[in-house]
Amino acid sequence: MPIKIVGVTNCPAGIAHTYMAAEALENEAKKRGYQIKIETQGSIGVQNRLSSEDIKEADYVILALGRGLSDDERARFAGKRVLYVDISEVLKNPADIIENLEKRAVKFESAGTTSQNQGNGSNVKGSMGVFGHLMNGVSFMIPFVTAGGIMLAISTAMVGGGKTTPGTFAYLLENVGVIGFQLMIPILAGYIAFSIADKPALAPAMIGAWLANQKDILGTNGGAGFLGAIAVGLLVGYFVLWFKSLKFPKTMQALMSFLIIPAVATLVISILVFYIIGPAIAAIMFSINNFLNSLSTASKIIVCIIIGMMVVFDMGGPINKAAYLFALGMVEQGNALFFGTVAITNVIPPVALGLATFLRPDLFQPDEIANGKSAVVVGLFGITEPAIPYAVNDPFTVIGAQMIAASVAAIVGVLFGVTRIAPGAGILDPIIGIAKPAIGYYTALAVGIFVNVALVILFKSMKKKNRSFSVNS
Repeated sequence: MPIKIVGVTNCPAGIAHTYMAAEALENEAKKRGYQIKIETQGSIGVQNRLSSEDIKEADYVILALGRGLSDDERARFAGKRVLYVDISEVLKNPADIIENLEKRAVKFESAGTTSQNQGNGSNVKGSMGVFGHLMNGVSFMIPFVTAGGIMLAISTAMVGGGKTTPGTFAYLLENVGVIGFQLMIPILAGYIAFSIADKPALAPAMIGAWLANQKDILGTNGGAGFLGAIAVGLLVGYFVLWFKSLKFPKTMQALMSFLIIPAVATLVISILVFYIIGPAIAAIMFSINNFLNSLSTASKIIVCIIIGMMVVFDMGGPINKAAYLFALGMVEQGNALFFGTVAITNVIPPVALGLATFLRPDLFQPDEIANGKSAVVVGLFGITEPAIPYAVNDPFTVIGAQMIAASVAAIVGVLFGVTRIAPGAGILDPIIGIAKPAIGYYTALAVGIFVNVALVILFKSMKKKNRSFSVNS
């Protein structure tokens, strides 16, 4: 009987990584004659859902995650041999994961623990780490920001950048957009906490984060912003996780998850936010925003160069997401310049690499050439992940070229004052009105792509020439 594998893939955005990882695992398993079924949890919902029978018959389970699973989802795999990996690991080396599945898989004794006698007694939920919980919050936050940003852009376009009149359709859209941005903070906190401790942590974190951004209640100059949301989400999540581990009489257990824990956690976080967290982080955010707004053009260029280099360095990894979250958080504070840099540099790597395969196919592997066309098309809509296989095959050449190109594009973007107010769709951002000015965006993008293509071809040509010289000598 062939080995049977089931798995789950998800990522913060639920767009590219989720499906690329699933395909990579399926291809590697089928090469070895294994049976495999992967459930994808993407932006359009769950596809190829695993049935209880699928899981029962499986020899191994692979959880390739970028934003974690709830307790109920993990409970499906109790008693199975499970391998938890970050989704980026699958994209980099799927063959290694399939080859070493028997050695690395650990038996689930319950929804949250693994067998000690397997040589790994780690808590699988905890193995996500803080970053995994943070990305879970980001994945739920993005749709609110996107919807809100587009509503604001439409409203602004309708009044030509002027002030809306109460009672008009433009006024409605403007306020809907504002609501979307207001909701992004409690949603971020709530789903960070949810990732850590499930449903009992959701309401306290959302309430606490909303409170942390009410400057009138706190008596501060501004709200705690996304930093406050992260702090509240993590504090509530781990507090609730600890609270759930306490032993209570059976008569109280039925009330714990929907009454006692949410009420106690809300009380605790409200006190902490009102007296400590809110004022402290609000002051930090106010100072950061004032500092960024006071920077000279040269200083803003330096900051945007750093952001651009971070975006293209690991293309969807933790460094990329850190830059993305910082820039998006500054939009909520009224500074959209840095998110403009993200908008530009996010598109450059896959488009440039795809174009380079057309111009100099002799410098690329057959599979890279075959993927070149799709890398260009997908990359134009702001999805960076198609560039990852190129970087894995030749990291120093590809990533080096990308970082230089991103730096140049960031400089051009700052000089044009390119801003973006919400997550978007790459080259469509100026068209739908969330990235401005259009000429600056497209100029910076064109310059960045040109530099990246030129450098990739140059670096690979030099590498090929040196390799040929070494062989001949």
